[in-house]
Amino acid sequence: MKLKNLYVSSQVLILGLSMLQVANAQTQDVDQQNAQYKGQVLQTNMPQKSWTDSLKRDLSLNYYTQFLGPTLSGPGGGTYNVFVESNTPYQNFHSANLRYQINPKWSVGTSLAAITAYGDTTTTKTNNQFRGLQGQTERFDFFNARLFVGIPSLDLKIASLSTVVSYEAPTSVDSRNAGMKYGGVLSQVLNFKLPSLKFTSGVSWQYYRVFYDESVIPARTDVTPSGTFNYSSIAKQATIFNIGPFFAYRFNDRWSASSSVTFDWDQRGKQAGTGTWNNNLPDRARGAISYYPKKIKQITNVGVFTQSLLNYSQDTQVFGAEIAARF
Repeated sequence: MKLKNLYVSSQVLILGLSMLQVANAQTQDVDQQNAQYKGQVLQTNMPQKSWTDSLKRDLSLNYYTQFLGPTLSGPGGGTYNVFVESNTPYQNFHSANLRYQINPKWSVGTSLAAITAYGDTTTTKTNNQFRGLQGQTERFDFFNARLFVGIPSLDLKIASLSTVVSYEAPTSVDSRNAGMKYGGVLSQVLNFKLPSLKFTSGVSWQYYRVFYDESVIPARTDVTPSGTFNYSSIAKQATIFNIGPFFAYRFNDRWSASSSVTFDWDQRGKQAGTGTWNNNLPDRARGAISYYPKKIKQITNVGVFTQSLLNYSQDTQVFGAEIAARF
């Protein structure tokens, strides 16, 4: 059974993408913070700055949006969303996180994400697996909120390992309807130390574990005036693990190109905590071109991308755009 047939659906993995991006961005952020703190050490005889100045320096609001646009071959106004393995309207994914840099090694913050659908078609969600209403249309949906901690990077001989640990609260309507109690996420990025600073390469992975009031909904038979309805048991999606390599090349201060491949697996119901894993979403690849504007300080980068399944077809190759900002 695929992700589109169970509760977790797109919100877990899409939000996971935003957290992995946070982990990737932390490397640059920590470098900037290190420079700031080193500068402070050289100025120990200067007057100390107020706590408001420190707050302005160390507190940041980061925003990321991704527009999922048309396919290479497909209906107008629609796109292919790998997270639901189906054609959906054009979509915007939004992610915002408020982060406080405690010191060069530690940071804490909170994040929230949402998705907006456009076009003449509608996103239809069927919750029959939880015996709810079918045919519910959605145009805007919030995902679960997270609290995260960025822990000190591990410096290895050939690479550095950055880590973000998150707690996920059941703030969305879907998660509360599914009986979710809480969730935890371990996101890590292994960046290889390459001879040239123009090249970036590594592996990123994420382990997501969610806890419900019951991990398996037992089979049930309902007898109503209109008939008898038999419901089979449902194993809820409790664990997701995804991993993949990435590579980027920085042409200059303004332009870069990047690529990545992602594979993932899941566990359902009582499989959680065992050695049994299921194939989850199809394997997929992504390529992007990014531009780093210099005149607008709040805009970190803008870019265009294309993504497709490794089992390639024109119907699933999507084009899109993205913007990252920091305030």
